[in-house]
Amino acid sequence: MRPTLSPDQRYLLALVGCSSGSMLLAAMIDDSAMAALLARSGGASMQTALDGAPEWMTSYWTSGQKFTSPGLGTDQVRCAVTATQVRNFGRNLPLAMQTEIRELEAAQQAEAARTWQWCYCPYADTPRNSHAGPCTRYHPSAAEHDEHYRRDRQLRTWSQTLLNRALGLAEAGAQLDLFAPLD
Repeated sequence: MRPTLSPDQRYLLALVGCSSGSMLLAAMIDDSAMAALLARSGGASMQTALDGAPEWMTSYWTSGQKFTSPGLGTDQVRCAVTATQVRNFGRNLPLAMQTEIRELEAAQQAEAARTWQWCYCPYADTPRNSHAGPCTRYHPSAAEHDEHYRRDRQLRTWSQTLLNRALGLAEAGAQLDLFAPLD
């Protein structure tokens, strides 16, 4: 039987995904990624809840082996998802979706490796002082910089879309088009 998460638990994971990027996706299919995500022992809060989420769900907190909402500063936990639930959910995702998560991870790592030694200091052409020469690290051109941030935005969009699809939240957002104003 396929493990399920309640709608509130799915929105809680979507909230976790907003602050953790693709770490949550990786954690769904990889134990070491889950350990890294839990080790952050953090949380996040937003001004308003995500579209479709309960209006009270504006924060979460990582405590032990679970994510809870509301987060720090409140006594009452209204929703919780354990790491085991997340892993069981991830193991039961379609194989094609698990493969896509791995492809996203590989694309993010490739972009990080491509740009990891880029330097943005103001000393590319002039020395920082009379005892030094110009910076010898690689300084990207404006076009390279723009391309990197275009790729970064594309990877973030892919990550968010994939998380929404995995959680079954993409369909709910698609219905909003029914209420678009007519031209």
